Amino acid sequence: MRVSYAFVLHLLSIGILTTSLLAGFILDRRFRKEPDLRLKLYIAGISRVIGLLSPVAAILLLVTGIANIHNRFLGSTSAWYVEGWLVAKIILYVVMVLNGLFYGPGLMRSRLKIIRSHAEQAAPMNADTLIRSYNKQLTLFYAVQTLLFLFIVYMSVFGTAKHPGVI
Repeated sequence: MRVSYAFVLHLLSIGILTTSLLAGFILDRRFRKEPDLRLKLYIAGISRVIGLLSPVAAILLLVTGIANIHNRFLGSTSAWYVEGWLVAKIILYVVMVLNGLFYGPGLMRSRLKIIRSHAEQAAPMNADTLIRSYNKQLTLFYAVQTLLFLFIVYMSVFGTAKHPGVI
């Protein structure tokens, strides 16, 4: 049995993505419970560093996914876009990456701006309402990202039942 390097790197990047998603969620929950503003800012800094893993994982998944598709259909008479599960998986991946690229970081920046203004005693009158709103939106963000990720994994596992050896 021959294993391609692209496949191994693909699995490693899935682990990196899982780590950043889970760690981001855990740090977000810790951020919300922390009463000290300085510690909140510290947790936000850690969260930002962990969040930098996501683009690395996304790029690795893209490159290794293309390599895996190439390896699977090399010398094959069928085209990759005929496989419905693979097309659906690619679409969900694009939605997940775009959501993670624009929506999540924007929410986190906006919430952090309010927290910093709180620390500097210059918060707007509705700061608590804004923070609660951002927290709800971030909960939704993590739920959507997790669901998209689980759907992609589901299609990878069960979509390949007819075509073993494809991820």
